[in-house]
Amino acid sequence: MAMGSYFGSGSHWWSWGLGVALIIFWALVIWAVVALVSWAHRGRSGPNGPGGPGGPGTPPGPAGPDDPHRRATPEENLARQYATGEIDADEYHRRRGAIRSRSFAGSGSRS
Repeated sequence: MAMGSYFGSGSHWWSWGLGVALIIFWALVIWAVVALVSWAHRGRSGPNGPGGPGGPGTPPGPAGPDDPHRRATPEENLARQYATGEIDADEYHRRRGAIRSRSFAGSGSRS
């Protein structure tokens, strides 16, 4: 009895099934690699990245008080000058009033 006649000469159902199973297997492997890479990079956007402090998809928010790149506001600079003794209390209150009146005047709505 010949070996070829036992296994047949054409493709059988299991060979087609194996081909489909291999395609599904490699598709799942590729999907898993892409998902793992995107998951690994999700938390690395930082405060100024595309994710921002609110998470993925939200615009970056304002810099926090501990951010070394944040610029001090005029009122913070004035408070520092008063705390270090560069200006006295009268000068501090006068300048603070000027800063606040300027910021309130500039915050009106414009059409």
